[in-house]
Formats: sequence, C-alpha cells, structure tokens
Amino acid sequence: MEDFAGTPDLRSLISLASKLRDLANDSHCRGDQALYLLTAQALEQRAEWLAATLPPEKIELPPDPRLHKAVDVTI
Repeated sequence: MEDFAGTPDLRSLISLASKLRDLANDSHCRGDQALYLLTAQALEQRAEWLAATLPPEKIELPPDPRLHKAVDVTI
C-alpha cells in the first residue's frame, strides 16, 4: 500500500467490479449473473468505504492580488 488508505487497492476494486459486471452481461446462466453482480456490488461498496477514509484534497487557490501587492522601497 503506497498511499493513504490503500489507494492502489481502491483502483483494483473498481476495476475488478467493472470486469465482473461485464462478465455478468456476457453470461447466459442467471445464477452466475446474480453471483457476479452481487460480488461487483460488494466490491463497489468496499471501494466506497475506502474512498471515504481518504484525506481531503488540498485545493491550491491562486494568490489574492490584494494580499501580495508589490512594494516600492527606495533607499
């Protein structure tokens, strides 16, 4: 786990859930479809829980020009 709360794991969970949904769409057996969809939903829920534990992103705002006025100093 490189990042906080296992961000690489988060991406893997979403990717696996997506593949399971595709597999459910391609499957002809209703029992298998239900199993694949149930598993995909569980993985998506787990990913949502992991995402909730991530720290908030820092948003860099442009500097306020009123606070950073140039100063003309003559010595």
